[in-house]
Amino acid sequence: MRDIVILVGILALIPMILKRPYIGVLAWTWIALLNPHREAFGFSTSLRPNLVIVLVTIIAFVISSEKKTWPGGRLAAAFLLFISWTTLATLMAPDRADSLVFYTDFVVKMAMHMALALIVINTSHRVISLVWTFALSLGYHAVKIALVTVASGFVIGRYTGFGPADTMIDDRNHFAVAMLMLAPLLFFLWKHADHKVMRNLALAGMIACFLAVIGSFSRGGMITMVAMLAFLWTKTNRKFFSATMMGIAVTCAIIFAPQEYKDRIGTTFSQFEGKESAYADESDLDESFCLRLATWQIGLDMTLASPIFGNGLRSIQNHDVATAYLDPDRHICGYKKKYGVRAAHNIYVEVMTDSGFVGLGLFLFVLGGTWLSCARTARRTRGNAELLWAHDLASMIQVSVTGYAIGGMLLSFAYYDGYFLLVVMAITLDRVVRERLGEVEPRRVAARPARARRGPAPAE
Repeated sequence: MRDIVILVGILALIPMILKRPYIGVLAWTWIALLNPHREAFGFSTSLRPNLVIVLVTIIAFVISSEKKTWPGGRLAAAFLLFISWTTLATLMAPDRADSLVFYTDFVVKMAMHMALALIVINTSHRVISLVWTFALSLGYHAVKIALVTVASGFVIGRYTGFGPADTMIDDRNHFAVAMLMLAPLLFFLWKHADHKVMRNLALAGMIACFLAVIGSFSRGGMITMVAMLAFLWTKTNRKFFSATMMGIAVTCAIIFAPQEYKDRIGTTFSQFEGKESAYADESDLDESFCLRLATWQIGLDMTLASPIFGNGLRSIQNHDVATAYLDPDRHICGYKKKYGVRAAHNIYVEVMTDSGFVGLGLFLFVLGGTWLSCARTARRTRGNAELLWAHDLASMIQVSVTGYAIGGMLLSFAYYDGYFLLVVMAITLDRVVRERLGEVEPRRVAARPARARRGPAPAE
């Protein structure tokens, strides 16, 4: 039954996409983040609904009479340069065939998705629609895992497989960070949604996100959550009240978290206690932490050997490429037998190894530029009642990007669609705000008058 519902739902979208290409971008976002076909158990699991949506969206985009304008700006240009350099690095990789597999499966699809979104998401209404699509798609997984977490007595973290299978958020740690990236956007929607039902859904989604993080047993997720809450606190106006609520939330998390998760968190801090250096007694350090350090050193060695173009996508975990950089005499905190070719477990090392220092520089420019763009948008809209929604959205995107930047220090998560959708939101929001302030010409004129104070204008 699920398979039929999914298939009918996708087919029903086609006429709407052909009429309005931006709906195709929203549908593409829905499928990329939710992966609905993986939630069924029959024939739809082998379907490729994203391919249908992509083809229809591209056709609709080409034949549409709507004006197609690039948002402009250095951040949008840097995104294109990053993708272009990644493409060049892929073509020049030592193992080009293996690099192309990941490039075609993930990077090129993500790049096409974001490029189209940057063009067609050109009004405040469409920006908010993108935020809602993002929230509902990932929110489904948040609610699902939160319910299972509670039903299991908070011990689901003993098992693997949290997000959709064979996606970037299948792993518990990736899933936890994705949930933390979602939570600030749900906070924005809770504050600005027009209807009480939608605000309640957003609030329930926020709670589900934090329950899902606890259920994941992810130490990186918990550290990221603490850092994000601290940064979010700096954004609040009522700091004493906010600190009190956050303290209550942390207390509840400590109370309800299972003991084995508390023990996992405890080992993260206890291994550094009473030492002049974190490496004073390497035999006491956590195994996964030590092996990550070794992998990062391998990544640096690989990049130094090819500093401009790197070694191609996923090269650090390619045995044919990375094995040559293993040092048999390297001491790995007593875990020498397990020392070998592994995933990067760090977005910065991942990009650096994939496309060299140039690629890393472009990646950091996009990441830092997104953060600064949100800060600039929030600053320029502060105190403007008409643009209060833009101020709050920019602030929450900034919190989400902060979570990605911190959580990504322990994950191979550099090309995640969810992160680049945040980049698109920041770029398009900045453009919409500049249009509202009369600094640039509107890319698309609003079809109806502005909405009342709670939200943005409803033009498509």
